[in-house]
Amino acid sequence: MMRIKKSKGMNIAVGALRYVLLIVFSLFFIFPYFYMLTRSLMSLSEVNAKNFLLFPSELHFENYKVIIDYLPALRNTLVVIIMNGFFIPLTGAMIAFPFARYRFKGKKVMFSLLMATVMLPGSVTTIPLYVMYSKLNLLDTLASQWVGAFFGGSAMQIFLIIQFMRGIPKELDNAAYLDGANKFIVFTRIMLPLCFNILVYTSIGVILAKWNDFTGPLVYLRSESKYTMAVAFYYDFSQSGVKALFINYKMAMTTFMTLVPMILFFVFQKTMIGGIKVGGLKG
Repeated sequence: MMRIKKSKGMNIAVGALRYVLLIVFSLFFIFPYFYMLTRSLMSLSEVNAKNFLLFPSELHFENYKVIIDYLPALRNTLVVIIMNGFFIPLTGAMIAFPFARYRFKGKKVMFSLLMATVMLPGSVTTIPLYVMYSKLNLLDTLASQWVGAFFGGSAMQIFLIIQFMRGIPKELDNAAYLDGANKFIVFTRIMLPLCFNILVYTSIGVILAKWNDFTGPLVYLRSESKYTMAVAFYYDFSQSGVKALFINYKMAMTTFMTLVPMILFFVFQKTMIGGIKVGGLKG
């Protein structure tokens, strides 16, 4: 009996410690967002006050009017994420389809070369892409930010789509062929609808990456009228920027740029989780 009581007491203590640690770690990760949000609603004098203020004395929602100044950059960003978010999953599925469903000469070699590109850091391709875009007159154009969407995106995205397609029974293809369908119909009428989850997962991942992308637009875009949100925000709020001293505006912009990915994640959370579960049919 004593051992049982000690065991129960130990389990309770371990469980309590676990919850305490979870709370501590949660607060550790949540506090920066809380700090950012509260500062975005403070006046400039409160933000610069010597005493640390946890909450604003008055909510200054007018700080978020600064977003209006970035509507051209927001429009550019939306063009980039829409083009990439739509065409990368589509072209990625077109590349993945023959790898997942058919045998052909050179398949293993081509797949190995495709996967080898995963080991290449993005910085390695920056200079070749810069030279190529220069030759094609794509520098300082928004097209430089989405033209790659017509080539399937990254190798890892294509690999995930391939793995998902391999989990779909080939009997569906065979049944369609018996009914007179060709490969195009099998791809568009069977594979694409069944790959909805993985395509949405890929699309959301691309949208989030392009929304937060800073290096690409910084390297390939020169004109202020072509800047995306990340680059425009950087130039205006960096140490030498025209709005560097307005910390409350800076926090308002940061909150806005953080809020969009969070909303996308919570809206499409179930679909994204379903996207990384390989294969299978429901119902």
